[in-house]
Amino acid sequence: MELLNSMSKSLDQLLSLVNHSEIASIKATLSKIIEVIHNPESSVMDLKNLIEIDPPLAANVLRRANSAFYGMRRGIHSIMDAIIFIGFDAVKELTLNQKFFELFQKNGVEIHGYSRRVLWEHSIGVALCGKLIYRREFRKNGGDMYTAGLIHDIGIIVEDQFLHAELLSILADKEEHERDLHSAEADVLGYCHEDIGKRLAEDWNFPEELCLVLGEAERPETSEGPRLLLADTLYVANCACQLRKVGFSELGRLDRPAYEDCLNRLRIKERALDFIMDEVNAQIALMKNDGWF
Repeated sequence: MELLNSMSKSLDQLLSLVNHSEIASIKATLSKIIEVIHNPESSVMDLKNLIEIDPPLAANVLRRANSAFYGMRRGIHSIMDAIIFIGFDAVKELTLNQKFFELFQKNGVEIHGYSRRVLWEHSIGVALCGKLIYRREFRKNGGDMYTAGLIHDIGIIVEDQFLHAELLSILADKEEHERDLHSAEADVLGYCHEDIGKRLAEDWNFPEELCLVLGEAERPETSEGPRLLLADTLYVANCACQLRKVGFSELGRLDRPAYEDCLNRLRIKERALDFIMDEVNAQIALMKNDGWF
């Protein structure tokens, strides 16, 4: 580990590599999508215009909007049709999914429980779970939570691409000792994927609250003030997906006291969360049948 640590890149070096790679190709559009999702004054036309200036994105959104997952009896032939018939919020999520998914297309062989495909399944699961918690338990829209859940592990993609040897060592250590990923990362790199995600989000001009929460996705005890709800919900969604074995788990052995503390702060019963995860699993099964993974 000491040899790997001495060869590891700094966060500044990683950020420079990312911004000069194909990962940066999604930067402008992804930032604008997140801005539309987080701005309560965003309009249907804002979303429509954003999608239509990116032809590959528009084609993918239309393809998914016409899939069995949405169960439409009529054909959807335009972005405006999609917004009208499957809904403004659904198209916002679909657009974010399709653009962010571009980072996961280089899959590779699954090793130590990790591949980009299983990480994508986990990301979708956390996003869906967090959104449903917001809607069912807090009567909130959940767009912010969906975004946080979907992109909370973007730092792992960066490690996979630019620190691949180190990531393999980290994954082996995590699996052997049942450790959290960020603890194993800290030993090898001196930082973790949450730190990478936060720096990348700040550089890409994501909303401030999202940047802060990405930096504490698996460390809710560091949260304070108004972002506590988002951070605690993200952690609970992560744990719930780990318990149901939805894709890759970065948490290692479940920290039951931390999990229960978050549930108590959120005033969520585990039985209610079980019902939410039943729906998450059902939606992911439909996505798999429809070729989303």
